[in-house]
Amino acid sequence: MHVSNKTLAGAIALSFSLPAVQASVTVERGATPLQNGDAVADTDIQLRNDHLVASIAVDSAPPWGVAPGGIIDAAPVVDGEPLRDKVSLIDFIPNNWSSWPTTYQNFEIVEDGPERAVIRVVRDWEAVVLTTTYTLDAGSDRIRVVTEMANDGDKAYAEILSGYVMWPDGGHLFGPAGMHGTEAGPTDAAFADWSAAYDEDWGFALHAPYMNTIDYEARDLYLKHDLAAGDSRVFEGWVQVMPDGSIARAVDAEIDRLNHPAGAIDGFVTTESGKTVTDPVVVVEKDGEPYTWVMGRNGEFELDLPAGEYDLYATAEGYADSAHRTLTVEADSRRTVRFDDLKAPGTARIEVTDGHTGEPLDARLTITEGQTPLVGFLGQKTYFTELNDIGVREVEIAPGDYVFEVAAGKDFLAQAANVEISVTAGAAQTTEVSIEPLTAPNSRRWYSADLHHHSDVLDGFSTPEYVVRSQLAAGLNLTSLMDHDTTENLAETAALSAGRDVPFIPSIEISASWGHFNPYPIDLDAEYTINSGVASVQDIIDQRDALGADAIQVNHPYIKYGYYTNVENDTATGGYYPRFDLLEVNADGEFEKTLRKAWDHWTEGERIYLSAGSDVHDVWKHRSGAVRAFAKVGGEVDAHNFVQALRDGHAFVSFGPLVYPDVDFGDDLTVATGERVTLGFDLEAANGLKSIQLISDNGDVIAERNFDGEPIAARAELGLTANEDTFVAVIVEDAAGKNAYSNPIWIDVMTHRAAPDA
Repeated sequence: MHVSNKTLAGAIALSFSLPAVQASVTVERGATPLQNGDAVADTDIQLRNDHLVASIAVDSAPPWGVAPGGIIDAAPVVDGEPLRDKVSLIDFIPNNWSSWPTTYQNFEIVEDGPERAVIRVVRDWEAVVLTTTYTLDAGSDRIRVVTEMANDGDKAYAEILSGYVMWPDGGHLFGPAGMHGTEAGPTDAAFADWSAAYDEDWGFALHAPYMNTIDYEARDLYLKHDLAAGDSRVFEGWVQVMPDGSIARAVDAEIDRLNHPAGAIDGFVTTESGKTVTDPVVVVEKDGEPYTWVMGRNGEFELDLPAGEYDLYATAEGYADSAHRTLTVEADSRRTVRFDDLKAPGTARIEVTDGHTGEPLDARLTITEGQTPLVGFLGQKTYFTELNDIGVREVEIAPGDYVFEVAAGKDFLAQAANVEISVTAGAAQTTEVSIEPLTAPNSRRWYSADLHHHSDVLDGFSTPEYVVRSQLAAGLNLTSLMDHDTTENLAETAALSAGRDVPFIPSIEISASWGHFNPYPIDLDAEYTINSGVASVQDIIDQRDALGADAIQVNHPYIKYGYYTNVENDTATGGYYPRFDLLEVNADGEFEKTLRKAWDHWTEGERIYLSAGSDVHDVWKHRSGAVRAFAKVGGEVDAHNFVQALRDGHAFVSFGPLVYPDVDFGDDLTVATGERVTLGFDLEAANGLKSIQLISDNGDVIAERNFDGEPIAARAELGLTANEDTFVAVIVEDAAGKNAYSNPIWIDVMTHRAAPDA
């Protein structure tokens, strides 16, 4: 049966309810049965057997403006009941970002059980036809996915990245083995062809034997390839759904799929005093690199491995790792290994205070030396002081010697402190840390916020509480949140911020495939109704008013899915529509091009100003406020006044240095033709000052000053001769190579006219 996404709702004969327990495969049409799922349309397709539930988007909007046809919900089934949805998107991506531009998606239910379910999805990407088939067998924990790319057009594609992607809802990431921790690049070092997303009570593995390139910490498994006109290429992969965080199940699937000779390992885990470790994890390394792990129960564990040589060690939450055991696994063999040397946790309490006032400080605490767990749910390497017990954090960690970096407003307000802590099994100790502030922007009415930050929906990993903790530890004066196409966590974040008496900027990142936008501050009770996958830029800009916002920001304008990139490529729906207010300088996103575009706007007299955001999704791996906007707020410090200052240009963006102008950024300075103008700036930098440059039309440097002594604070006066209307702005660099970029001061030249004859 072939049914398009426009007519699938009419085929009601296929709809039936799912029993609580079933060994066969079923296909149901309608909203997902999974808690917190995103497939809510009557036409969406649900696949289920006794291991998993997966939802294919037909008319529900996938995230990030991606075309329908991928899996947008999935979860394991445990004891006959499906768990909470843990997937944002599993799909085939033809070009390393979305399948935009696209015009159609057609869906065919080829088989609907009970032994097998097969769904075929046909979509277009430019002139390329993408045909994807999902197959789920009864009793299997894997969905087989096959996609054919057929280039029916005249355009030849060179070195594009195509393949399957797997983006979880929260949790942790691993792999591929041999490349764990690698952000992106060729897979020459990989010795497994799968990656995993997991937490303690769920897991997914994406098996992609075609891959030669990874991206986004191996969430994207790609083939770098050419596709000539008239050519086609087939991709085959498997999506494995697991009931817990034992990614050894991915190795089981690998053994089965590749018919590897394999053997079994079992054993027992105790402390050095002989106490059973209730919930151990046994980690397997191959060639010195992490390969897999298994979760044990009541001290016991068991796993299968392909024949070969491995190193194993046992660990557990808060425990010091065991010694490594080297062993050779032979085909059809069984080995028993006992780990009896784990050390029980100790407790480290860290108290952080302001070196001037003695008041407690919010802080970020990062282990720079000492044991940190490989397995994400066993602990982090980064901690934050408590939200309400300010300046304090107590953690159970493995005994041993550590160095912690203790940071409060690092790079902006103060330098971090490095403290040595020795943790003893079963013992507690307290370490007091004093941080001395070196700059004081608030005393000059300058306040800061991170205008691009995520929580734990879609591709984020940070709960609202930790969003607030992280932003306060960064020394930000206002908190903010803007998740992709949802307001789900705004109310909770607002309440947490209010509990600390900190102003909150609520927003949403409207996420089309060709551009992302933040309107802010939006009304907490505003209803977001547009579908960013089909909306035009005009529709998106209209959300500024519809959501009650004061301004709208263009995010990372020059990355591959940035608005300016797609305007220049003629792939932005609605074209160029300059009704936005702010351009974002982003921590990771081609911001040099954004600066040059801003200078071009200012050269033309267009008052589109700068804002800034870190785009942090995981506060344990990335720093909130790594780049931030400082605004001069004249009245009460709240979201509306802060954003109004941004919209008026009374702001600069910074990765560290601070700059306070005598003439406010965004203001007009009227001078006579040919007049020499001197502009004064007070500068501060926690890392020490290196230089300041005065720039004008098209970003040309017209004056500069260097600070050889690298002082924390300095005064700079820079001049120009005004012959025509122009702008000036500054770039300030600190001794660590971090820059601040200002909005313009507008120079309006008044032409002298001769007095009339008497």
